[in-house]
Amino acid sequence: MKRLCVYASDQLVGYLHENDGNGLAFIYASDWLALPNAIALSPELPLSADLFSGEAVSAFFENLLPEGDVLDFISKAAQISAGNVFGLLERFGGDTAGAFSILPEGLLPSDEPHYLPVTPESINLWFDRSRGIPLDISGEQARMSLSGAQDKMTVFIDQLGNVSLPLGAAPSSHIIKPSIQHRQDIPHTAINEALVMTLAQRIGMDVAKVDYSLELNAIVIARYDRTLGKDGRLSRLHQNDLCQILGIPSGKKYEAEGGPTLKACFDAVLARSVQPAVDKKRLIEWVIFNVLVGNMDGHAKNLSLMSKGTRTQLAPFYDLVCTAVYPHLSQKLAFKIGGENRPQWLMSRHWDRFAEDIVVKPKFVRKVTGDMIQRIELVLPAVAAELGAIVGKPDELHMIGKVLDHVNSSVALIKSRLQSS
Repeated sequence: MKRLCVYASDQLVGYLHENDGNGLAFIYASDWLALPNAIALSPELPLSADLFSGEAVSAFFENLLPEGDVLDFISKAAQISAGNVFGLLERFGGDTAGAFSILPEGLLPSDEPHYLPVTPESINLWFDRSRGIPLDISGEQARMSLSGAQDKMTVFIDQLGNVSLPLGAAPSSHIIKPSIQHRQDIPHTAINEALVMTLAQRIGMDVAKVDYSLELNAIVIARYDRTLGKDGRLSRLHQNDLCQILGIPSGKKYEAEGGPTLKACFDAVLARSVQPAVDKKRLIEWVIFNVLVGNMDGHAKNLSLMSKGTRTQLAPFYDLVCTAVYPHLSQKLAFKIGGENRPQWLMSRHWDRFAEDIVVKPKFVRKVTGDMIQRIELVLPAVAAELGAIVGKPDELHMIGKVLDHVNSSVALIKSRLQSS
């Protein structure tokens, strides 16, 4: 029976097994269970000497992989079936989202993390040729495994701005996301995401820090699940997205596919958070913000919980994009709000039902909405102007204008309905 080793830093956490039927099983290492500060992979895989198998194991590990077109592409490039979770993690599992790295048996995490310096020109060339798939390097492999449906590359960026590829199980510090190239109908996603994420940060939402790189034509995202120690080395922080927490495969991340509802997401977060009141308000803001900026793709995998010691709380938000400006993408919200997922049809009664579902007063939801509208109106012109001063291509400026127009229109609509109610 083949197995992979799951590590937290240089400590063996357990073994991922593949049985003859391509099913997955996981068992914790006895030394890991003996540690006073040992953490479970997910709530569905609690600390125990038992051998875990079935949907809970599959859901946790499958949710570490890319999705959709990108998964299909890398599976063909690596000649590994898209359904072969074990094989893909064997190849790409060295630097996953969260605290754990996954390595083939016999390959140990290095005491001294290894990195390969790269130039922006090399990164651009690799994206053009390989869609961000790490290259095989003599003696070691660059190993990437980030969930998501978009081209991206994990890198290490030092304090001087030098960029390197992590090798083996070395942790990355940043994610580079260029615009999606394989879909001509959704252009300039990097500029779009940079604008929306910066707007979220400027109005006070806790989001991953992003910058737009003109040199890379990409956004550069600082990983919030990494922390720099006093010794100058990166450490991984533990996180689970809500699909992992609920034991749901990524194929059911949308409510319309049988995935969790907004109420189920609120319940999952608040049952585990050490600051439920704070995280409840943050989740309400996330729901409202998605409506105001036209982010129809805010699904269960775009919400995560982070754990630091005994403290678990809602992670910073990420993947905020104005998808509404792309006509070929769904114009319905990933979650229904009070039974409605068409933004233009959202009325006061839907927001009131939403408030009832999450056990808050409708007046509170209206107040949070009004506050967010005021903040967006205050900072949006400056955010758009700052980003417009960075980019130089007319079509990128046009995308900034399209996002700006949509947000202004959406804000005006919600504002008018808020006032009439």
